[in-house]
Amino acid sequence: MSLENLSSDLQSILNSFLDLIECDGGSIYTLEKNLQGDSVLVFKTMITRSLGISRVPDSLKSAVFRMDESTLVGKTGLYRTLFKEHYAGTIKPSTDHAINYETRNILSAPLLTPRGDLVGVVQLVNKLSQDESVPAEFDEKDERLCRIVSAQAALAIENSTLLVEQEKILDGFVNACVTAIEARDPVTSGHSQRVCDLSLNLAKSVNRVGSGPLSIIHFNDLQMRELRYAAMLHDIGKISVKEDILKKEKKLFPWELEMIQMRMRLMKATYRLELAGEQNQLELARKFREIDQAYQMILSANEPSLLPKEVSASIVELTRLQVKDADGVPCCALHEHEKEKLCIARGSLSLEERIEIEKHVSFTYEILKMVPWSRGLESVPNIAHRHHEKLDGTGYPQRVKAEEIPIQSRMLTIADIYDALTAKDRPYKAAVPLERALGILEDEVKGGKLDPILFRLFVDSKAYLIPGADQPAAKKVA
Repeated sequence: MSLENLSSDLQSILNSFLDLIECDGGSIYTLEKNLQGDSVLVFKTMITRSLGISRVPDSLKSAVFRMDESTLVGKTGLYRTLFKEHYAGTIKPSTDHAINYETRNILSAPLLTPRGDLVGVVQLVNKLSQDESVPAEFDEKDERLCRIVSAQAALAIENSTLLVEQEKILDGFVNACVTAIEARDPVTSGHSQRVCDLSLNLAKSVNRVGSGPLSIIHFNDLQMRELRYAAMLHDIGKISVKEDILKKEKKLFPWELEMIQMRMRLMKATYRLELAGEQNQLELARKFREIDQAYQMILSANEPSLLPKEVSASIVELTRLQVKDADGVPCCALHEHEKEKLCIARGSLSLEERIEIEKHVSFTYEILKMVPWSRGLESVPNIAHRHHEKLDGTGYPQRVKAEEIPIQSRMLTIADIYDALTAKDRPYKAAVPLERALGILEDEVKGGKLDPILFRLFVDSKAYLIPGADQPAAKKVA
């Protein structure tokens, strides 16, 4: 149930009032809270059949009425009782001026649920007459009928409003979860929203396709909402990942690099003692240069960029660079586990750390399946669970193949990879230019990992362009 659906329901309810009580027009006002927390009545729908009006005019959309005696609608809501007003001469309701209308009489009734809760006010305007020469007035029969219909209408409005409020609560829950995720890793702040925007852009593009395999697919409003929730929450499982791994920028943790520095200072101190004296100064200087060069090589290898083979070989050699202290205990420049991390070919994560990160997808599924999703949103956990799977079965966590990956997950995968490549807020890597990012995605398509039809649509429809984002136009990808 969306706000649009609620408006449609209110229109249907008001039309029922006009038909049953036989009047020319009417309005419904719903009870809401303003920014100060006060109860007010908000103009929600309006019908004036003689003028062909079937919605609230723009000039009246901002109209809000206090619960007091200054207006008829406010007085009706305040006293929760039915009022009749007759207008003659120059006295007119304020809405008459807005729509150039002449109101003769109004029946104003509170919309009360069976529990007695006020949900709004209905006003019926200008009772229709069988004899046009004689103006009609609302009578006791109209009042009784209005009270009966008002009770039923109040219950329908309450149910519709509850569904809208449930949507708002769920939206608030989703936004709160995203805030919690990004609080743990501020570096990727905005990633979930961008992935959501990209996924919805692609889904809208699918809806516009008029021929080919995608033409039989159409995402309705509820399915778009389902995709939005899955995209916003696709990384919620990261709350289970250790924070130092989640925020890791280089191959070695800062304290690991500090330990290497400490050992190298100890090595230099040992050499000072062993090579004391003027005759050993050249050898001492050579040893110091060797240690300094080793440290610079470690700093270079510590970057998460692609590691050249020659640097990797040199790092292996550093495990042999050592000196014995006064007790004969060897002090190595580089320990075995440090060497393994520095020899990571690409990125900053070791195999164990990467496995830890990849677990977030399974945790995402476990968390999301605990939510009692309403009808039409049941697939949110599964869509999010599959966003790291690849069509050829090389993804994770379950290594499923194409036939087990829903189209929503395939779109989410493209959006996730694209944003990870082009994000400008990652201190451990530079943003990849748009054309290069699309080229990398195309390589994945050629490797049988990403959906080729969805990728082509992603490029051709420029679904990668988020309104307000500073991105250059993409060159045509062959």
